Amino acid sequence: MCDLSFNSAFPLLKSVFMELDEAIRGRRSVRSYIDRPVSLGLVREVLEAATWAPSAKNGQQWRFTVLTGAAKRRLTDLFRSELQALSEKIGAERMGSSFASCRVMKQASVLIMVWNINERGWATEEHSVAAAIQNMLLKAHSLGLGTLWIGDIYYALDSLTRHLGKPWKLVAAIALGWPAKTPKPPPRLTVDQVTEFLR
Repeated sequence: MCDLSFNSAFPLLKSVFMELDEAIRGRRSVRSYIDRPVSLGLVREVLEAATWAPSAKNGQQWRFTVLTGAAKRRLTDLFRSELQALSEKIGAERMGSSFASCRVMKQASVLIMVWNINERGWATEEHSVAAAIQNMLLKAHSLGLGTLWIGDIYYALDSLTRHLGKPWKLVAAIALGWPAKTPKPPPRLTVDQVTEFLR
């Protein structure tokens, strides 16, 4: 049985807090990956972190579909085909970063499609799923993995949902893999720039 006083435990606690701070500040949106598989064990660790996120009324509204190999190829091929068809209809200049996102999805070893079961139709259920995604990104970073939170799936939401055969709301795709490089941190607004303190 371990009986630590606060004073003796404080250095350990400080070390834990520093690790969390470093993970938050060190995480990057990774858009380039090396050709190296990610083990199922590591994927499960990332998903386990997601399941510990806070959720509306403890509804745990998140669900995940993990794609690798041929399954990932089929989905990304469909996505690119849908993007191409839409581009021809509305013009390439209106496609934003969607083709670049598709390239990242193809290159990453693992693609995790994130769903919201949205059982109660609350807006807060979206918040729950977003919290789970943030846990995934931080856990992946702590394991040395890179991730990219992809919202461009909205360009082909209906087709991707039908392809995967789920009745839920498709929220995001997370590219997961071993980063080819670590991007530099982008400029950040300060706390004072984004916060109003009222008394």
